[in-house]
Amino acid sequence: MLVLAAVTVAGHSTAGDRELTESADFRVRVQAALRLGRTGGAASRADLETGLRDAHPAVRVACAVALGQMGDGAAAPALLQAMRTESFPSAKTSMKEAHEKLRANAGVAAAESRVGFAAAAPDPRTGVEKAHYVVQLGAMRNNTGQRADLESAMRSAARTKAGSIKNAVILDNPDAAILRRAHDRKIPVLLVDGNLSRLSQSTGKDGGVIVSAQVDLSIIRVPGQTLKGTVSGKASASDDARNTNKGITELQNRAVNGAIESAMSSMGSEIAALAK
Repeated sequence: MLVLAAVTVAGHSTAGDRELTESADFRVRVQAALRLGRTGGAASRADLETGLRDAHPAVRVACAVALGQMGDGAAAPALLQAMRTESFPSAKTSMKEAHEKLRANAGVAAAESRVGFAAAAPDPRTGVEKAHYVVQLGAMRNNTGQRADLESAMRSAARTKAGSIKNAVILDNPDAAILRRAHDRKIPVLLVDGNLSRLSQSTGKDGGVIVSAQVDLSIIRVPGQTLKGTVSGKASASDDARNTNKGITELQNRAVNGAIESAMSSMGSEIAALAK
């Protein structure tokens, strides 16, 4: 008999969050980022990390500054990732300065190590001995009928964000030895299937393009295939640039990545309940 846990996370949705992800006016998004920096907390950090990929450089600067002010070392990997692809000088400088501030935090090295920056990612075969959970990435499906290549992008984003789940070993593919060891040690194994359920495009008040995405994750306890709950993540990306195919593709990528990150962050915060 299938047992369903009453754990369904739809994500947070404060006014500041919505303005950072949905407002078509970059100036509103800048102010929202600065407010989130003052608010603090894991939810604000996740929104600001997503904002590091905003289409407007001023918003990316504001998100970097806000993350530096928050002082949460868990944001260091996202800042480093953003620095790798940032082409706008002032935004890159802001990201670097924020990262340097966070380096004083003792948790930075460990956070970066988990996603392969400061050191190689730990070997799951040895990490499982100390893990509290094993998270196995399952199928990532794009059910919107748009861009089949988004499934690989979803998997990449899920893999990266899953690496920040505390006390978890991440499996990109089934590994019989690790799963057997987890079973022997009574470590919960959670299979995560992803579904891109919405990818829409609209026009902002200033005539810019807004792309919105929603990703739903199903968390299944294995063996037994018991559905433990679902988490959802939503994100938007906007730009006041001209509506070109290249520009739309980039906005879609950012929105989907942001939705994946939001959903995985929600899963990470609820993993203890989901694993019961």
